[in-house]
Amino acid sequence: MANLDEIKRVFEIIDENMDGVVSVVEISGFVNGIGITISEKDLTCLFSSICIAEENCSSVRFEEFALLYQSIFTNEDTESKDLMEAFRVFDRNEDGYISSTELQQVLSSMGLIAQGQHCEGMICKFDSDCNGLLDFTEFKNMMASKF
Repeated sequence: MANLDEIKRVFEIIDENMDGVVSVVEISGFVNGIGITISEKDLTCLFSSICIAEENCSSVRFEEFALLYQSIFTNEDTESKDLMEAFRVFDRNEDGYISSTELQQVLSSMGLIAQGQHCEGMICKFDSDCNGLLDFTEFKNMMASKF
């Protein structure tokens, strides 16, 4: 478990305007700045799951942030790590998304012949934000499904 001083330092770095809360916009800028691609929509969903003040879940206080931090950075299980490694294999251009072209390339390199239309269909089935790409959350949903 991460120590509270460490979490407080991270919170203070992310809280750019020093108002005592971390907003979706602040955390989005921070994580994108360190090379992690996550949409503001996904962050808003994540905030909603830990938000204590139900009337405003576009920002979180330190206590809520600490719960979020610990769940993300200290309680990763082996399955999540394995899924992230698998995601990285498919995300050939390392942009944080899997395209149908990348999916087709990897499946072909594994000896699994996949047609472009089939890969597009697989992407479309799990592409919850309809951008034609799979982010990590969508990839996890795809891997958890029974097709």
